[in-house]
Amino acid sequence: MMTSSRFSRPAAVLLLWVLVIGCAESQGPAPVTNYPDFPFAAVETSVDRYREESLTTRRFKPADLAPLYAALGGGFGVDTAGTSVEGRAIHRVQWGSGPTEVLLWSQMHGDEPTATAALFDLFHWLAGRDDGLDSLRATLRESLHLTFIPMLNPDGANRYERRNALGIDLNRDALHLTSPEARVLKGERDRLQADWGFNLHDQGIYYSAGFPGEKGCVISILAPAFDWEKSMSQKRTDAAQLIALLNDRWQEAVPGQIGRYNDDFEPRAFGDNLQKWGTRTVLIESGGYPGDPEKQEIRRLNVLGLINGLHAIATGRFEQYSVADYLEIPENESNGMHALILENARVERPEGSFVLDIGFRIAERTLPPDNRRYTSSAYISDLGDLSTFGAFERVDLDSFRVVPGRVYPTALGANAIRDLDPTALYRDGYTAVKATTILPDPPPTEVLRVLTPSGSISRDIDVGNPADLLIYDGADRLVMAVINGRLRRLGQ
Repeated sequence: MMTSSRFSRPAAVLLLWVLVIGCAESQGPAPVTNYPDFPFAAVETSVDRYREESLTTRRFKPADLAPLYAALGGGFGVDTAGTSVEGRAIHRVQWGSGPTEVLLWSQMHGDEPTATAALFDLFHWLAGRDDGLDSLRATLRESLHLTFIPMLNPDGANRYERRNALGIDLNRDALHLTSPEARVLKGERDRLQADWGFNLHDQGIYYSAGFPGEKGCVISILAPAFDWEKSMSQKRTDAAQLIALLNDRWQEAVPGQIGRYNDDFEPRAFGDNLQKWGTRTVLIESGGYPGDPEKQEIRRLNVLGLINGLHAIATGRFEQYSVADYLEIPENESNGMHALILENARVERPEGSFVLDIGFRIAERTLPPDNRRYTSSAYISDLGDLSTFGAFERVDLDSFRVVPGRVYPTALGANAIRDLDPTALYRDGYTAVKATTILPDPPPTEVLRVLTPSGSISRDIDVGNPADLLIYDGADRLVMAVINGRLRRLGQ
């Protein structure tokens, strides 16, 4: 038998509510933190003057960085954190005297150099003075101790390859630590007991910000998970809040082009494990930006983001943001974009006439022996209904007829290729020419596909084929050409 309560249930609830309200009134309103402003406009104006001018392409080498380390002046500590499989130095740069330890590393994958160049721009900016931003630098210097590893995988960078000289993906070696490069990174995290980590990468240029895709990801960001359940500890929450702050500013520069990387737990990855080991980890992936094949604009956005993020750590500004803000960033989609989409193209086949969409992407091949040059080749990336995909360029052909182009029958030198009349060749059905020797990008002309002496293009409109197209309107007039994945409107 239950005993009767002293109060009825409605009365008890009312009393509890009165007590809660009374306590809240006695404590007063929650305090409001006044965070210092970040002088974003002034920082944005300043960064170009601190650019490291010797780094203008993506395929720079460890030897190119050696004089840049030597030139770093007072305020920086530069030494060697270890060596790679092939004995190349893995440099460490330190700056600042504050209590908060921040570890930043780039080029864990040798063919992902955008952030490495951005770090040298950042070094120059940190060393700057008398530009109205000295108080900002003082805040960073007194609050933070920064440790940089600007090229973790120098062997891969020397070849412009993702993996190290053992063939190991360093971002899958956080547990076994087979590679000396992985041991260097783990050793630095442990030595510092780093409070924050910035894991700086490049991703492919064909990621979209969300799916269905409309715009490509200029940058993707992530607070990596540290367990299969994707739990949100306080430290991962801090990382997510910082990312939300970075996104807020980047959206002003490239609206709708920031993505959130998939956070499925990868137990072998460094970002996931640093988060697990207690370091608040922020992944930044440099993606694609139209008209910026060497990612120089994305490099600038990296510098702006890093200065903004470091100031937010130094001042606690990231606390103004929430995990909900972070989760509002759309997930990126790895193949959500194409370089070019031709909508409603009419293709004539032996089986009949078909109207379909044609997508193109462009692949690169690094050229030996110095691995500084490369060739690029466009291929048909998809066919059919491509309405859910984004593209850097798209055009509705309204059932215009498309015909694959042919290769000019005579191989030519670079000067002779420059002298060709492309429009005349298009009228004769030619869209490509063979060079007598291997030529670097950029080719002698971009209005014809320039092939190696043994190169070829396809006469079949099929997925994976390196095809060029001539486009004829309803009156059967030649109006456009697609040359190595780039659309050319004739007469313009």
